[in-house]
Formats: sequence, structure tokens, C-alpha cells
Amino acid sequence: MPRVSVIIPTYNRAELLGDAIASVLAQEYQDFEVIVADDGSTDQSAEVVKRFGPRVIHLALPHRGQPAAPRNAALAVAAGDYIAFLDSDDLFLPHKLALQVPILEANPQIGLVYSDGYFFAGDPDKMTGHALAGLATPSGNVFGELLRANFIFMPLILVRRTLLEASGGFDEHPDLLVAEDYDLWLRLALQTSFQYVPGDVAAIRLHPGNISANTLRIRQRILGILQRLDAQRPALMAQYALARHEAYAINHGAIAQEALRQRHTGLAMHHLGRALWHTAQLPGFGLAFLRAWKNRRRLRLGEG
Repeated sequence: MPRVSVIIPTYNRAELLGDAIASVLAQEYQDFEVIVADDGSTDQSAEVVKRFGPRVIHLALPHRGQPAAPRNAALAVAAGDYIAFLDSDDLFLPHKLALQVPILEANPQIGLVYSDGYFFAGDPDKMTGHALAGLATPSGNVFGELLRANFIFMPLILVRRTLLEASGGFDEHPDLLVAEDYDLWLRLALQTSFQYVPGDVAAIRLHPGNISANTLRIRQRILGILQRLDAQRPALMAQYALARHEAYAINHGAIAQEALRQRHTGLAMHHLGRALWHTAQLPGFGLAFLRAWKNRRRLRLGEG
């Protein structure tokens, strides 16, 4: 049985899929299987997978348009003790598994390891910034820091399959579309310790148009996750009150900024008001929080 299952969800990316698969097969650590979870592609994706032979499993699925669904379908057939995820337009670096597998092997109390990676726009050899620039990289109980900001990127992790199964995997509810990964990381952070392992392990392809277009939707979905936690786990959220207020302030502020850019003035003013209210609940009326947020933003913009 393979030690690691690498899951690659895909939909009509035949021109990129082969490079993603090849980056997995080029790993220094070789005890793995590859499962391509094909969300009903109508292009040549199946033929691309077939070129790599029996080591790469092609899991043909009906089209759902929901990334959680093919990932969950692949999890149901995965045989590895550890799970890695790679989007079909991204690449693993050759030492990804060699760096992360030994951490889980040696530390049974750790359920998830994560590392850094870099962005690229067209040429994978031309880095445009780091995924975790300006973000926290905590280890241990990371729930509070994860509330503040999502620092867990899909291709940068390795996680125990038993934990994913116990958590129920990715939530496929439409209200979580584009934020289902963040929802899962928060649930896992309540169950296990995370470990940050320094180093770049993946190259993440940037799609500038998609990032801008999805800002409102992503932030609104994150607010929905926070509100659900408030409703379902009030004692927990009270325990992490400062992180909670920071999370609301950051996400309301991001929505206000994007809404203003799109000239939705009423929406912008509503969310700006909510951001300011949550900021005011922080020590010193949030001045230290605002300085830290400004520094993080400067670092992320400087990297990108």
C-alpha cells in the first residue's frame, strides 16, 4: 500500500494537467499513488492521464463544478496514510514529500504539516512572490491564528487520512464554494496539532482576473463560516474573542474595499461600519491591530 495519496482534482485543464502529474512523479520520495479526480472534463484530460500508465489513477466523475466533490470522491478511494492535494494548474517541487512525510512519521501527535510555496504567472521558474509572505506560520494549536487569516494553502500541506475521514472531509454545501478548504482547516485545527516546516514545496499558478473577481464572494463565504461558528460554538468563539474580532474586522474591511472598487457604495459603507465596530472592540481601540494589519499587507503586496 502506498504511504501517500496525492489527489489532483481537475476540470478541462488538459493543457496543464500533464505538468502537474509529472511534478508528482518527479518526487524524491516515491512511496505514493496519484489520483486524478476528474470533474467531468470534456477535453483530452483522460488521454493525458492515460499517458502516465497505471501509477496514475483516473477517477472519472460526473460534473459538479464544486471542488469539494472530486476531492471527497478521491478521498473515498485513497489508500495512503497521508494525503496531499495538488490543483491541476499547480506544481509540486521535487522535495515536497521528502520534506513533509518524515515529520508525520516521527510525530504521531501532529496531524497536519504545512510549508511555504511561491507564486508564478506563466513561467514556473519566475517567482512572483511567496504564498505565506506576511502571514503567521504557527505550530501546535493554530485555531486562533487561523481564525485571523487563512495561512494554509492546498498544495502546501500533508495531512493524515484518518483525520480527514473523522472530520467528514470537505463540506460540499454550495454556501461554502471557494471557502470549503478554510472551513476544513478550522475543523481540523480543533482536532489536532499543525506543524510548520520551513521551505518552498509547491509552485502556485496565479490567475489575476479570478482573484479580483472572487474577492467579494470569498470574503462573504468566510463571514458565513465565522457566523456559523458563532451560532454552533459560542463558548469556543468567546474563548478566542480577540481573534474573532480581528477576523470579522479583516473580512468586513476586505469586502468594503472591494465593494468600493466596484462602486457598490452602500455595500462598502455597511461593511466598513462593521469592520470599524469590531476593530473598536480590540485593546487600544484596535490601533496595534491596524498597525500589524498594515505591515502584513505591505509585506504581501511587496512579495507579489
